[in-house]
Amino acid sequence: MELHLILSLAFLAILLYLISGAIYRLYLCPISSFPGPRLAALTFWYEFYYDVIRRGRYTWEIEKMHRKYGPIIRINPCELHTNDPEIYDQIYVGPTRRTEKWEWSARMFGTTLATVSTTSHELHRLRRSALNPLFSKQSVMRIEPVIQEDIDRLLRRLREFKNTRKPVNLVDAFTCLSADIIGSFAFGRSYGFLETPDFNPRWHEFMMDLSRNSHLMKQFSWLYTVLTVLPQRLVSLLHPLTRELFALQSSIASQIRLIQSTTHQSTEKDQADRSPSERNHRTLLGHLSTTSLLPPHELTVRRLMDEGLTLIGAGTVTTAWTLSVTVYYLLSNPTKLSRLRGELATLAKSLGSPNVISTHKVTWRALEQLPYLTAVVSEGLRLSYGISHRLARISPDAPLYYRQHKIDPGVPVSMTQMLIHQNEYIFSDPHSFSPERWLSGSPEGLARMKHFLVPFSRGTRQCVGMNLAYAELFLTLGALFGAQGVEMELTGTSRKDIDCVHDYFNPAPSSDTKGVRVLVRS
Repeated sequence: MELHLILSLAFLAILLYLISGAIYRLYLCPISSFPGPRLAALTFWYEFYYDVIRRGRYTWEIEKMHRKYGPIIRINPCELHTNDPEIYDQIYVGPTRRTEKWEWSARMFGTTLATVSTTSHELHRLRRSALNPLFSKQSVMRIEPVIQEDIDRLLRRLREFKNTRKPVNLVDAFTCLSADIIGSFAFGRSYGFLETPDFNPRWHEFMMDLSRNSHLMKQFSWLYTVLTVLPQRLVSLLHPLTRELFALQSSIASQIRLIQSTTHQSTEKDQADRSPSERNHRTLLGHLSTTSLLPPHELTVRRLMDEGLTLIGAGTVTTAWTLSVTVYYLLSNPTKLSRLRGELATLAKSLGSPNVISTHKVTWRALEQLPYLTAVVSEGLRLSYGISHRLARISPDAPLYYRQHKIDPGVPVSMTQMLIHQNEYIFSDPHSFSPERWLSGSPEGLARMKHFLVPFSRGTRQCVGMNLAYAELFLTLGALFGAQGVEMELTGTSRKDIDCVHDYFNPAPSSDTKGVRVLVRS
């Protein structure tokens, strides 16, 4: 009888808790007055359905909500979303106001100690101050020879497929390129993925698997903790992806310990094994391990491991996808490709040699002065989005204002840069690839487009790797389509292979895609 009473009281308590929680969320919480589906306001399971069960489709459901409810809506029990670009600079603000990340969304990748996942404004500023010097434009220019070496490897490998009728998946090839560059930049040694016979397709699959699982991690962050305490053999059976993730983390941790144990100086043999350009720049982890900008407790292996893992994930898939999308559109538009090649040939001629693209006399600085190439890069970034997921920000001290709405301090507010890049009031015919849009039009229209081209976000939490990404994009496109580039044609590839239909934080096309495939010609 006592047990029955206890169970009844427990059930009643749970019922009252759920009812009171529902009343609070629907009628009493700070964002209860904002429009949106009642079910989304009640529970995170609404988002779970679209992003986990239906595999990254909540972004499109949010777009439908905006058409029904207006420019600012409630998309879960705690978060507001807006699709009006005019409020963008209030949300993604510079150092004039404290801005924090929302812990619920920041835990998507499990790297909670990395700068990008840091929620606190002050701690983020401290960690970011140590990263900024390595990612400045001047620092990236110093490692330009390293980037060029990997691009040369890519071109050499692509030429091996010349007239073989064997398709090359450029998504895999560009992922190998970005990963090898990141390896040299972060750890002082290329991964060597470009040398694999098939461009190591498993690496791109692995990166996208991690990205796909980020939605589950956001909903159930405790799963990662559970998997870390289980025996590795059991984890391998239960969740092979986690086994691969742990192996990557272990590899990064070993590299960090090696850097720290050798007082951050490479051994004579290690130096001898590297190319001259690899020996002449300082690695990211070497810099972080010795910087005076961070206190000792910020230099633990665990924290630096999170930083390194985040850099690999963020710097590999995004740049590779932008290159894949851009090259697809260029190969699909012979007139635009011809114009780009003509501009690159003119640059080569002005420098006195038809071979300058391959002999590295053309630098990133020179390439970014080319109007049409710059327009191609801008359009490629616009249509590849950077990331496809919304980015939530919190103003912890000051309220935000949107038209007649006051948004209280502490409320997460997000926007989706993919939806901004598709806004027809900013970018006419937004789904078409038109570099020409960046070269004509009114000064006001051009300024507006440039302002809302935000593949790297904006504000104090803007992507730290922006300059590295730009260098890779300009140098790779300049090499591929320059005087000594590679002649390619699409095969078995269409728009469905580059159109984003799944938001896995990173944009993802249809699951049955075989990638952006090309044949290499003479």
